[in-house]
Amino acid sequence: MPKASPDLSQQMTTPWAGYVLAVSGGAVLGLSVEPAVRLAGLCTAILGGILLAMRTSQHRTTMAQVLAVIPVEDKGHALLRKLPKAWADLEEENLLLRHQAEAEDQIRRQILTHMNAGVLLLDQDRTLRLFNPAAQLLLGSSSSLSLGDPVVVAFREPESLRNIDGACQGAAAEWTLKRNPRILRLRAIPFEAPLQASNHPWVLVTVDDVTRQEALETTRQKFIANASHELKTPVTGIRIAVENLQEGSLVLPEGDSSLRIILRAVDRMTMLLGDISELSRIETGAMRLEPVPLRLGEFAADALENTRPQADAAGVSVELELPDELREETFLADPLRLVQLLDNLMSNAIKFSPAGAQVRVRILREGPWLVWMVSDQGPGISETDAQRIFERFYRAPSVRRIPGTGLGLAIVKHLAVLMKGEVDMHTEPGKGSTFIFRLPAADMKQ
Repeated sequence: MPKASPDLSQQMTTPWAGYVLAVSGGAVLGLSVEPAVRLAGLCTAILGGILLAMRTSQHRTTMAQVLAVIPVEDKGHALLRKLPKAWADLEEENLLLRHQAEAEDQIRRQILTHMNAGVLLLDQDRTLRLFNPAAQLLLGSSSSLSLGDPVVVAFREPESLRNIDGACQGAAAEWTLKRNPRILRLRAIPFEAPLQASNHPWVLVTVDDVTRQEALETTRQKFIANASHELKTPVTGIRIAVENLQEGSLVLPEGDSSLRIILRAVDRMTMLLGDISELSRIETGAMRLEPVPLRLGEFAADALENTRPQADAAGVSVELELPDELREETFLADPLRLVQLLDNLMSNAIKFSPAGAQVRVRILREGPWLVWMVSDQGPGISETDAQRIFERFYRAPSVRRIPGTGLGLAIVKHLAVLMKGEVDMHTEPGKGSTFIFRLPAADMKQ
């Protein structure tokens, strides 16, 4: 059996050696003997006194340490009466805390066990520290999970390993993983684990089964693509029929206004079908980019020129701000899709700006990004509307009187993602809005 550690009582034993030396030395000093013997007795007495003083100091230090940790304010003689109760209260509190910790741990385990989403926890060494039954079920039998296993046991796909490696460096990631027959959406979330000295965070990986959602989304996209394609034929037929009626003078003069109303409705339907078709092509992956080298100054001037007729008709001026050092730089992009994205942003800015206002297009370089900023002097967007501005068909109540499909900004967002860029917006009600499109500029060169 292991030997028990000595308690404090063994550190506060009676200093018998000091007493014996002091008494012996004093007795020798009391005798009428030779001076040398008396000197020896004096030294013995002094040594005994030193030992007694040292042991007394040790006893005081030990007692002070004991009193310091006793949770009672009065450290006097009343301590002997209060200490048993204080100790019992402390034991009761410790027991309560232990029970609470065990109950919370049981609750956490029950939550993890009954969750439909999979949860895996990786430490800074990419070692599996925790997982729930749903994670094992969703990842399938090919991933035999055990605590202490390396991450490659759960994930073998290069994309998964790359995203988890990025999360271990502090960058959160989200991606889709196909594990037949399931389609899984994974998120890797880094966080700082408490009481860990390592500079690398731990990573929480969540796994959701999105097979049904993906199937429904695919069905929706196919339906929209087919419906928009099939509707174009009758809409074109309506336009041709109306134009024939107008050109053949087959309608009484009072019917001309009705024909114009039909044509406006047909124009709006054509615009809506075109936007739906474009969005569907982007979402289904049917749209492919064809990037070519473009000279920044020349491309930007042409892009603005496309919106001049709309700006002139609205009484709005469009100004380009491009630093001279960027005008001759070349970058890679699909000119058709980039013009489409910028046209949507500039058309919106012109449409929502009052007559006499100015729309500014600023282009600048920010680190790895080529930034396009389109600012208007319109009414701005409320905070509530700003949160939904990039949703399909969403139009703020304050601008519904202005013609539009509600798909322009949704197309902008999807095109930005397709170009591996990002789009954002800053707005201030009553002072206008600025839409910011960031395009990767890694390929820019003089």
